[in-house]
Amino acid sequence: MRTVGEVLRQTREAKFYTLDEIEKATKIRKELLQALEEDDWEKLPPPTFVQGFIKNYGKFLGLDQNKLLAIFRREFSDKKNPPKVMEAWSNPVDKKRLRLTPARVLSTVIVGIVAAFLIYLWYEYRFLVGSPFLEVTSPNNQAIVEVETVRVVGKTDPEAKVMINNQEIQVDVSGNFSAELKLTESANNITITSTSKYGKITTDSRTVFLKK
Repeated sequence: MRTVGEVLRQTREAKFYTLDEIEKATKIRKELLQALEEDDWEKLPPPTFVQGFIKNYGKFLGLDQNKLLAIFRREFSDKKNPPKVMEAWSNPVDKKRLRLTPARVLSTVIVGIVAAFLIYLWYEYRFLVGSPFLEVTSPNNQAIVEVETVRVVGKTDPEAKVMINNQEIQVDVSGNFSAELKLTESANNITITSTSKYGKITTDSRTVFLKK
């Protein structure tokens, strides 16, 4: 049975996507995508974050997210990935080592807070340096229409600026945008760009054919 990494990689290759393209579309760093495709769990963050990566990756490729997560959970079960047991717990000769003390509780809490803060900083850093999210739902690429207008519909980050063929389009508070374009040629190229407030750009394009 294929692993979740094999399913993602084989589907990506079948659709002729590169990891660079997947990185731009999902905002998941290329190194993490590669580790995910290779089932290299040691290079990935905790399972909670990995499941989020799998859902976003699977959604972009048009795969069943629930099936992907089921495959992941099977792979990451305790049987195949047993938790590391500290020697003090696996061989509790000295009962004093197992005694819970206020100092140990405080140390655990502090470590948890520091870890959460570092994870938060990591995501904030990705947000600052990464390109904005951009999803164009309409029109489909290579679409053939019989009317001389087409509506471009999509979603991006709420604070991003969207341009369609060099014309700025209004973005609502949820990041949704739409615009009606007039088709003038038999083959019409539509370029959609989303620019974050930090100057990072994500671009998508569509070709629409006007049937006359």
